[in-house]
Amino acid sequence: MNSIVSGFLFWLILSKITTPDVIGISSSIISFVTIFSIVSLVGMPGGIQRYLVRSINERKIDNVRGNINSSLFILSLGITGSCVLIFFIKDWIFYSFSLDLGLSIILFLTMGFLSAASLLNAIMVTTMNTRIIATSSIIGTVIKLSITLILVLSGIEVYGILTGYLLAPLVSTVILAMTIKRKILKRVDDVAHADIKIERFKSLRDIFVSGTSFWIPGVCNIIGSQLGTVLVLLSVGATQAGIYFISYSIATAIILINSVLSTIAYPAVSSMDDGRKSAVWRFMKISMLLTLPLSISAIFYSGEILGLFNNIYSEGSSYLQILLLSILPTTIMSGTSVLTYAYGNNRQVLSIGLFTNIPRILLYFVFVPLLGGIGAAFIYLLGSVIGCVVSLVIGKKIGLKVFWKKTSLIILIPVILLILFKFSGVHYILSIMTTLVLTYILFIRLKIIDKEDIDDITKILPPKISNLISMTFMRISKQVRKR
Repeated sequence: MNSIVSGFLFWLILSKITTPDVIGISSSIISFVTIFSIVSLVGMPGGIQRYLVRSINERKIDNVRGNINSSLFILSLGITGSCVLIFFIKDWIFYSFSLDLGLSIILFLTMGFLSAASLLNAIMVTTMNTRIIATSSIIGTVIKLSITLILVLSGIEVYGILTGYLLAPLVSTVILAMTIKRKILKRVDDVAHADIKIERFKSLRDIFVSGTSFWIPGVCNIIGSQLGTVLVLLSVGATQAGIYFISYSIATAIILINSVLSTIAYPAVSSMDDGRKSAVWRFMKISMLLTLPLSISAIFYSGEILGLFNNIYSEGSSYLQILLLSILPTTIMSGTSVLTYAYGNNRQVLSIGLFTNIPRILLYFVFVPLLGGIGAAFIYLLGSVIGCVVSLVIGKKIGLKVFWKKTSLIILIPVILLILFKFSGVHYILSIMTTLVLTYILFIRLKIIDKEDIDDITKILPPKISNLISMTFMRISKQVRKR
């Protein structure tokens, strides 16, 4: 949740103090770095979770250490391979993004620390020690914002943004690495007899094989999502790239809620012996409850929301509306991927990723040069729809049910309220806030949200917010019973 809020504030503040051109260039470089950071990961965050949670549950502490060391070794190979690949295409990179030596060094460092932070986050999630993740994220965010503002206001614009962006994963990596070394690795004696060496070799092999089922679709996914910004920059210029990126960032901030829930759901569902399908539906429903009212509100008031950044970004209203339509398909894909991964059906996970992103990657090169940002947004949505259809087919085969009646109500209730408020001329901030409040009250009264949903939601939120949500739910539930 912190990363969602901090990301929004980061670009909101920057949009007030610098130009769309600077944001367009910086965001395109960040998109490029993000692509290579996922390539470097070799699927390790997903690959390690199944084996690590099993070792933790069985209290095989030495296996825990072996799993972590194996994943770090594979990550180091991935980072080395990505650096070699970037070296071979360095001339194209320097020409396309106008990089100099300093920016190139920042690019390499950011790629490495983004990869490392992602893997260490996955390890900490699996050990259920999520508080340290939030702490490292908050500290990294504060440092990132502070340094970026100082540098940009000093006139070092692109350098300032990219330097600040580097600091967040760097800080997270240091904090998480120290925590893992202190709380996990030091609990294991440095015993290295033959049996343990054989077990660690098996761990290396198993984690690598499992990780590839995430790696290939993960690489396709990140290219399919980030390539749009890069091609808008190369096709129609930095200003349009900046406008598209701000729209994309708002949409992905909401999609990131799905990603956070998926990260938590993967190890939980994998460790279950029974009830996986019902648990995954609950995960999907919670994702819809958290994302759909928010995304529908943003669709109705896309121009006003983008205007908060700068009036020029309101040109991207249609980009944002199209991108937000991908929220529901993404939720269904995430749920199906969680279940198929828990069953060990790596080919099905791979199929969902490939069918979603291969069409995106290919069609970007056709439609972005022709249509610019609108073409990038439409192709992104098209990939989500194709992936959703594939997910529904796979879900039907393995017995995953999507309860369409509840899904329809989750969509229709905020839509009806927003139509009433918008045509009544209510200010958009009041309209959105009132819609969200009334929507969740109606969800509770219609029993779309139940006590188990609240319990699941509060597990992933800070205690103060969790207590507030639980108390509010109990009060509304009591009023419903009295009536």
